[in-house]
Amino acid sequence: MFSFRSSVTQHPLFTLVMGGTAVLLVLCIVSYPDQAFQASLQGLKVWWNIIFPALLPFLVLSEILIAYGFVHGLGVLLDPLMRVLFRLPGVGGWAWSVGWTAGYPAGAEAVIRLRKQQALTRREAERLLGLSHASSPIFMIAVVGVGFVQQAEVGLIIAIVHWASAILAMFILRSTDAFHPEPKSVSVSELRRSKRLPFYRRMLDAMELAHCQDGRPFGKLLGDAVTSAVQTLMMIGGYMMIFSVIIRVLRIAIPQELGSFMLNGLLEVNLGAYTFGSAAFQSTLFQTALLGAVIAWSGVSAHMQVHSLMKGTDLRYMRFLASRIVHAVAAYLLTYVLWWPLQALFHDSDSALSAFENLPDLSNAASSSSAVPASSLIHEKLTSLAAYTGWSQSLVLIPGLGLLLLCFIAVSRMLRWISNRR
Repeated sequence: MFSFRSSVTQHPLFTLVMGGTAVLLVLCIVSYPDQAFQASLQGLKVWWNIIFPALLPFLVLSEILIAYGFVHGLGVLLDPLMRVLFRLPGVGGWAWSVGWTAGYPAGAEAVIRLRKQQALTRREAERLLGLSHASSPIFMIAVVGVGFVQQAEVGLIIAIVHWASAILAMFILRSTDAFHPEPKSVSVSELRRSKRLPFYRRMLDAMELAHCQDGRPFGKLLGDAVTSAVQTLMMIGGYMMIFSVIIRVLRIAIPQELGSFMLNGLLEVNLGAYTFGSAAFQSTLFQTALLGAVIAWSGVSAHMQVHSLMKGTDLRYMRFLASRIVHAVAAYLLTYVLWWPLQALFHDSDSALSAFENLPDLSNAASSSSAVPASSLIHEKLTSLAAYTGWSQSLVLIPGLGLLLLCFIAVSRMLRWISNRR
């Protein structure tokens, strides 16, 4: 078990500011009880219809696969790829896959579990956390691209730029770690890297050793996995509800349009994406760049969720904050670099985007935003997409996760074959 203390949180001024903020929030809720109740209820609807069913299967299956050694066996296969690309052990490929398919904070949950098992060093876990903390492709393409911007190709561009900028941000952070070397992680895959054994034997040995170290029978393991997943999701739901209330109260106190844009973009990714996606911009390129930056930043609400998951580890939030800032800046700049090539690529591929035509119609959202609060609209629109992105998302993303892992394994095997030929 790790112990981690921050000198900032122990400062008396910090305690005074946080306590005063809490009192001010209570006074605002008492002053506007109807607004606070509606905002909390809307946050609850989005959490139950979208977040809970989308993340629960991944959180439960992640713990089961880790306990039975599947992740460690996969690390043996992915080790060459992860070492060459990111200087990370192969077990990090699982967290990377989960984060890029299920969205945040599923990737953070997987990384923190690996860190608690000491399969990753602190700096490796911090780099992998920045890489795996990504938005769900369903959200970027279906919700933002089709629902908010009403252009599926824009959603695809946002997704591609989002992933490319995440890798670029990880490389930037990796270059800074070169000045602070640390011992390599001692993982199960490292203990069974004897070249005299075939790769499948080393994979099975790694799985067996990890399962023996866990030692829980399946019944207890399943119960622990469900309990842990529900606790994590309850924490996420609480954050969504309280931030819905905070944003509603602050929107009443800051009615200016510029303040509304900044507030939504900084605090909550769903509200930020809706605000920038439904607004009327003269340049679609500028609008897409802003959307990419907001999604890469992911909002203070998601930051607090990851910060809560970090408790009990030695991972530093400031490193995660730096990765979010670098990711947001890289997403904004890469949008300008990749916009025209991707536009030319998708120009003749309109038929490939027809799969999203049956989504609920979110037109006229921008024109109605003046009459209805933006927080009400965003939650109503996201709830209307629940049939597509909620309970069905958990079934849609499982094959995608398997396909992504197969691609990683194929590339890893190719790298291993090249190294053996040498």
